[in-house]
Amino acid sequence: MLNYKEIKKNIDNVGFHEIQNFFSDEKILQLKKFVDEKLVENNNEYFFLTSETNENNLLRNENFFKEIENILKNLVLEFDLKINNEEKLYKVLRVVTGKKTNKVSLNYHFDAHLLTLLIPIYIPTRVNSDNGNLIIYKNLRQLHNNLLVNIFQKFFFQSYFFKKILDFNFFKKIFEKKLLYLNPKNIYIFNGFRTLHANLNIDPNDVRATILVHYHDIFYNSYLVKKNRQHRIKREIKNIHNNKQK
Repeated sequence: MLNYKEIKKNIDNVGFHEIQNFFSDEKILQLKKFVDEKLVENNNEYFFLTSETNENNLLRNENFFKEIENILKNLVLEFDLKINNEEKLYKVLRVVTGKKTNKVSLNYHFDAHLLTLLIPIYIPTRVNSDNGNLIIYKNLRQLHNNLLVNIFQKFFFQSYFFKKILDFNFFKKIFEKKLLYLNPKNIYIFNGFRTLHANLNIDPNDVRATILVHYHDIFYNSYLVKKNRQHRIKREIKNIHNNKQK
């Protein structure tokens, strides 16, 4: 039985909560098979697939993610927020490999959802590599639903300028950085809306595959946010199409 007060406390104080040995071996194999099939389709190049595409795949299997959905809903209640019964989990399979590894790494960002749950599937373990480890700057902004403030914050914190600021020792002391070494048997939960995060680079010959499960969209009724998300999905669908043509 999960202790949701403890999970919330860890998210608030530590920046994340880790649940060990969450999936059965059978489900882990199912996840790996799903990734392997998509890698072949994409000619072993980077791709990004969401549960909002029309393609019938594991991301759209609600039964597979039912336990995760229950965890995230209980956590939303623990944050003293209301459940939106119309909202579904927003799931993303992100596979980093090949020529674009440098381009898609160290891409600091906030999520539009309150909670982000990360499922590692393939994580490299090279001695001489960063292995795509997850960097987080915990709870760097306050929870709010002001879209203009959100745009400004994303523009600043996700900019090249802020990335360079983090190179200075003075700012390293101000912004507390944590490095998460991901274990494919475990899952990781953090406040994606408040926590700035990115993955480190990997060797182009390796594969870093994760599923990100997002819940409680702060701007659920925002037309602008929905259009921006749709644009991202269309761009990634085009990338998948290009991968298949190679």
